[in-house]
Amino acid sequence: MPNNEKLWQKYKEQDDMQAREALILEHINLVRYAAGRISVILPDHIDRDDLESYGIIGLIEAVENFDWSRNINFSTFALPRIKGEIFDHLRSQDWLPSSMRRQIKLIEERKLDFKNDQGRDPSNSELAEIMNMDIEKIEDILYRKYLSDWISLSYEYDGSELIQLIDSGADKPVSKMEEEDAVELLAEKIDSLKEREKLLVQLYYYEELTQLEIAEIMDISPARVSQLHKQIVRRLRGMLSRSKEYFF
Repeated sequence: MPNNEKLWQKYKEQDDMQAREALILEHINLVRYAAGRISVILPDHIDRDDLESYGIIGLIEAVENFDWSRNINFSTFALPRIKGEIFDHLRSQDWLPSSMRRQIKLIEERKLDFKNDQGRDPSNSELAEIMNMDIEKIEDILYRKYLSDWISLSYEYDGSELIQLIDSGADKPVSKMEEEDAVELLAEKIDSLKEREKLLVQLYYYEELTQLEIAEIMDISPARVSQLHKQIVRRLRGMLSRSKEYFF
């Protein structure tokens, strides 16, 4: 049973609005946690308070839809929904100007031309020369693209993160044995990844480092971290797609 079982019982069985309010306030730290993790990678002009406002919407929905009688942690159920609301808000803002999107598209075209000709991706300094731009400008554009890609990827699965692929909100009750089997299967698939991929999973999902911190540790660009993360998530979802009795 979840913590504070009496409050859940009062709200769910007696429709007690005071209990509902108490549950929301009790778990408000989940909103701060989610907004904090997301805000560290965003431009300064995006207000963290705005992120928390939308995260609260996700928290309220989680409280209203949580089945307190199931043997799962509320935070496991709520965090994907909180993050989903925040990412939904960010996507709706379209905070990349159209001029920036045109520049990104042009850079991507030039990168592809270079790779087709040279057999490798260009360095940022080579891109700057090709585009006749300062390298600082190129790096700023690529960083904003990386942020945009990360937000899109994070939202791609309704706000769910890799370790939350086990569906805590399924209609079908999941037994304790099934949950243990699912966790063991996920661990097995993670272990089959390449060492570099396993390191990224460890740093992001277990050590809870930011993408920029991971980039420094792995000595790669933030954009490369985003690219590797995308590949890992899609590979694991492909591996797990045959085990639908446990996942999704």
